[in-house]
Amino acid sequence: MRMNFELFKLKTISLTNRLHSMKSLIILTFSALILFACDSEADKKEATQFFLRGNQKFKEKEYYESIKWYSEAISKQSKFSDAYYNRGLVYQSLEKNDEALADFQKAYDLDPQFSAALSKQTELLQNLQKFDLALASAATLVKNFPDSSAFWSLQGDIYLQKTQYNDALASYDHALLLKPNAVETLINKGIVYQELNQLDLAEASFKLALATGRYKDLIYNNLGYLDIQRRQWNLAKQWIKMALEIDPKNELYLKNMDKVNKQSSAE
Repeated sequence: MRMNFELFKLKTISLTNRLHSMKSLIILTFSALILFACDSEADKKEATQFFLRGNQKFKEKEYYESIKWYSEAISKQSKFSDAYYNRGLVYQSLEKNDEALADFQKAYDLDPQFSAALSKQTELLQNLQKFDLALASAATLVKNFPDSSAFWSLQGDIYLQKTQYNDALASYDHALLLKPNAVETLINKGIVYQELNQLDLAEASFKLALATGRYKDLIYNNLGYLDIQRRQWNLAKQWIKMALEIDPKNELYLKNMDKVNKQSSAE
């Protein structure tokens, strides 16, 4: 009887973390000192005030009000890239994805150094499973911002989802050259090797990730998964037991442990 075990794919968590961290920038990264050409100083001041009201309403989760104020800011200054970006974040919170994508694109078009706008566009396309568009956006991202390990890793994640494993490895390797201890990248690189059935390389990548001290339970589960593939049930049980010691109620780990116990007993 074939038993179905589950490997934890960190790409889902890494995406969630990036989206959360980008949203947290909405208030902090945009100051009132906006440098753009306005029709008048009065327009500049008013646009800034509208923008800050939009930030406050977003913070209060009054999303439609925040859209109104960002739109007012844009009406006073059509090249206000920060307002387009923040409005895009609001649209994304409301799952108005077409509007969000349009605003992220406009923010980037207005300011080609606005890496966050292009990154958000890429991640949203990835989240919508529009992988070809996401890859095109990611290619622009790494071309224009080649020193960002996170952007190379994001490109690798999309290749992984498209099962373009060699391309994913190339992207992850580039990311790791820039940041050798990037735990999420190391884990996802291990997943690629696991998908390619290169289990020793997968194990080496997972153990490098383990040395960072983060996501230890997830990595223990994945190491156990490798030993499941090797049919080394006792070793698999040891790894999954360590995962459960950290997170004893995790349904995935419990399910894997139950299946390992059944399989080892059957043999």
